[in-house]
Amino acid sequence: MPINTSPPPATYEAIPDPDGRGAVLQVTYAHNLDGESLAMRLYYAHAKVSENGEKLPTEISVDTLMGHLGEQGASCAEGWHEYESEPTQQAWDEVWPWAQDQVRRLFPDLTWNVESDRRIALPWEPKA
Repeated sequence: MPINTSPPPATYEAIPDPDGRGAVLQVTYAHNLDGESLAMRLYYAHAKVSENGEKLPTEISVDTLMGHLGEQGASCAEGWHEYESEPTQQAWDEVWPWAQDQVRRLFPDLTWNVESDRRIALPWEPKA
């Protein structure tokens, strides 16, 4: 059963613009993620790190993961795309297992792969 078929409505609050230019709306919305969907969000946040030759952190905190989700949500709300191009096979091979391990470590009781039909199909993955 899909987990995001009827999300609750977003809430908002008018707040001062951080740069002092007037009021802006701070929008908060709920989005349910299973373990695999959360790991995919983490993968996208770190795939370019691997491609740039940087090292992945050994462990991340829940706060770090939530920061990534906040950045991705804000970018999406403003119409920005997360990626200029798809990550490479090398990034997938290195970052995807790491992302899964981080999510399983941080949220060991989280349900995994609830929405397999919504999974992103990467070109190098075998078709199911």
